[in-house]
Amino acid sequence: MLVKGEVTIASKLSVVLSVVFVVSLMLASAIPFAAASSFFYRTYGGMGEAYCVVQTSDGGYAIIGIMGSISAGDAIGWLVKTDSDGNIEWDKTYDEGSMGSILQASDGGYTIAGSTSSFGAGRSDFWLVKTDSSGNMEWNHTYGGPKDDYACSIVQTNDGGYAIAGDTNSYGFGYTDFWLVKTDSSGNMEWNQTHGYGNANSVIETSDGGYAMAGNAWGNPESPSFCLVKTDEAGIIPEFSSWTPILLTFVVLVVVLVLYRKEITSKSTST
Repeated sequence: MLVKGEVTIASKLSVVLSVVFVVSLMLASAIPFAAASSFFYRTYGGMGEAYCVVQTSDGGYAIIGIMGSISAGDAIGWLVKTDSDGNIEWDKTYDEGSMGSILQASDGGYTIAGSTSSFGAGRSDFWLVKTDSSGNMEWNHTYGGPKDDYACSIVQTNDGGYAIAGDTNSYGFGYTDFWLVKTDSSGNMEWNQTHGYGNANSVIETSDGGYAMAGNAWGNPESPSFCLVKTDEAGIIPEFSSWTPILLTFVVLVVVLVLYRKEITSKSTST
C-alpha cells in the first residue's frame, strides 16, 4: 500500500511520462511530413529522355535531354527548369540538336554541350550552347569534321572557358577516339586533342590544371573497357615524365665526363 508521499511522486511521474509520450507522438508525426517535401517523383511531357541535371543557385534544378525520339528522327534539345520541389518553372526546346551535359554558368545562365546535325562541318558535330538565366540562347558554336562527332560532358575551367569531351570519328585514328575541346568564355576553340580508340563520357579539370576523362576504350569493339585518361593543361599526354629529360641529361653528362677522364688518363700514360 502506497503512503501519501509515494502517491504524490507516482502521480507526478505519471504526468511527466504522459507529456513525454504525447510530445514524442507529435514529433514522430511531424518529421515524415517535413521530410516529405524534400522527396518527389516527377515526369515531364510525353516521349523524351533526360541526360543530365544540375542544382541551380536558387535551389531548383535544370535538366537537359531530348524531346521526341532519336530512332524516329524527331528528337530536339530540351531544357527544363524546376523549383526545389520539381515543379516546372519554364522549359525551352532547341530544334537544332540534342543535349547531353549542362552546367550553370557564373552569370546565372546555362552552358550546354550536345551534338547537332543541322549545321556545322559534318554529319554530327560537337555543339556548345550558352543561354541566359531564362534559357534563351545567347550564342552557340559547333566543332567537328566531316564525320560524326558527339559531345558528352562539359566543365567550366578556371580561366572562365570550357572543356568539352566526347568522341570523334573525324580526327585521330579515324575510328572512334576520345576528343577534348578547349574553348574560351565565348566558345571560341583554343585547342583540341584526340587520344586512342574510345569515347569520353565525363571530363573534369584537375587540381594541377590538367584534365581527366572517363569513358570506354575500344581496343576490342566487342568488349569495351573502363578507361581513365589524364592530360596536362594543354590536353596532351606527355610522352615522357617531367623528370625524364633531367635524368637523360644527367646520364649524358656522366658519360661525357667518364669519356673525358679516360682521354686525359690515356694521354698521361702515353706521355
